Amino acid sequence: MNRKLLALAVTAALAAPLTAQAAPTVYGLLNLSVDMVDQESTGDDEWQVNSNSSRLGVKGEEDLGNKYSAVYKAEFGVDADEVSGLTGRDRYLGLKSTWGTVKLGAFDSALKTAQGNVDQFNDMTFTDMGNYFAGENRMANVIGYESPKIADAVTIKVNLQPGEDTAGGNDSPADGISASVAYDAAGLYLALAMDSGVSSGPFNDVTNRDAVRLVATYTMDALQLGAMLQTSENSDDLAAGGQDDEEGVLVSAAFTMGKNVLKGQVAMVNRDFGGGAEADGMFVGVGADHNFTDMTKAYAQISMLSADNAGAAADTDDTVLTVGMQTKF
Repeated sequence: MNRKLLALAVTAALAAPLTAQAAPTVYGLLNLSVDMVDQESTGDDEWQVNSNSSRLGVKGEEDLGNKYSAVYKAEFGVDADEVSGLTGRDRYLGLKSTWGTVKLGAFDSALKTAQGNVDQFNDMTFTDMGNYFAGENRMANVIGYESPKIADAVTIKVNLQPGEDTAGGNDSPADGISASVAYDAAGLYLALAMDSGVSSGPFNDVTNRDAVRLVATYTMDALQLGAMLQTSENSDDLAAGGQDDEEGVLVSAAFTMGKNVLKGQVAMVNRDFGGGAEADGMFVGVGADHNFTDMTKAYAQISMLSADNAGAAADTDDTVLTVGMQTKF
């Protein structure tokens, strides 16, 4: 009897450290579509199968005691339309407490996450607003802070990027800075965000950019309305690529009818390259989702992106028709 009790005690002692840490969560998303693409800007006129930000990840939190916990996430993009291929997405390790969370790694900038749900075509290959707005960045080598929700409504985020990963960096702890403050309560979402000296898209910019973004969405029952204003420009002391000033506005809407969602979006963006060279872009997209369950949906979309170029570049009109399916797990 004593031997059995001793064996049980030893087993419990060995198991205790293993049960102290909560099991990590493994999750993923597969989003695949068939796209009929007619793009004058690239010369593509073809049918494509695309993976739209499909991903696989693991995340978790470990209680460290005294109101502290360790948080971690390792997420990878999956090229679900290819036989192989993984790319880096958000990956970090951090310390969380009542004063907020500090984390190190690579993850979406504060300015990018400030978009909230304003982009009705988020993560899509051709229609994500990163195709025509600067600032949709996943920053590398980042020191990040996120506050707890203040008064159950306000969240503050600050990302600092040392000079090792910014163009023309000065090797300071904060060559690149991205910050945001967001209010989210009673169906109203408001966010103000800024970038300073952050490497930015679209169109493969090689200089760092400064940006200011203002976002508002309001959800009332089945209807969601959204708007975004943004300005951005090359950072004054790092403008090796010359002038590139951006001003843009986006409006969006979605209406839910049972398991179906109808959505639309219009955006206008002006880019001034100096010397009389400008590009006026306009995006129009409409789509419909059918939610089979909370995890799986089918969708259809059509979008048009036109660019009216003042200067040597030719005007272009791009049209994409998309039918696809998404599932989460």
